[in-house]
Amino acid sequence: MKERNIALIGFRATGKTTVGKILARNLGRIFMDMDQHLVASSGREISCWVKLAGWSSFRRAESELLAALSLREGLVVATGGGIVLDPANRTLLDESFYTVWLKASPETIQARMSSDPQTGSTRPPLSELSPETEIRKTLAERYPLYAASADMEIDTECKTAEDIAGEILEKMSG
Repeated sequence: MKERNIALIGFRATGKTTVGKILARNLGRIFMDMDQHLVASSGREISCWVKLAGWSSFRRAESELLAALSLREGLVVATGGGIVLDPANRTLLDESFYTVWLKASPETIQARMSSDPQTGSTRPPLSELSPETEIRKTLAERYPLYAASADMEIDTECKTAEDIAGEILEKMSG
């Protein structure tokens, strides 16, 4: 029987990559950060990709990668924050992954993004709005999509990545 992959979903700066690495290590699985893989395979940062080819090009590549990953097993996958925007991606998450939604407040997300020196290249703006307004608006739009896709929800506020990974493992085994 095929081992169900684990996908971490959620908005930017909710800890998907950091928690995913810990989770994969603890489970003896392979970790895959989709954004990092797309950057490595294209040879350009997400901000450059979006500037040159647009978000739709990036989203297409993201969907193709998710489809390829759904055919593998033994993975912990950190998805991009917008993976849930495509109904086909939500179907793949439902069918091929145990999906964990990592949540954080808009204030926490903004603080984490502001303190991360790589935000400019790895998290380009999604709109012309101010960062605070964009976070609130995008979270509100995506909230029902994350909720519909999640097998489990984890609040990441005031928790270490180790604690979050432990909470996921505990809930999955119980």
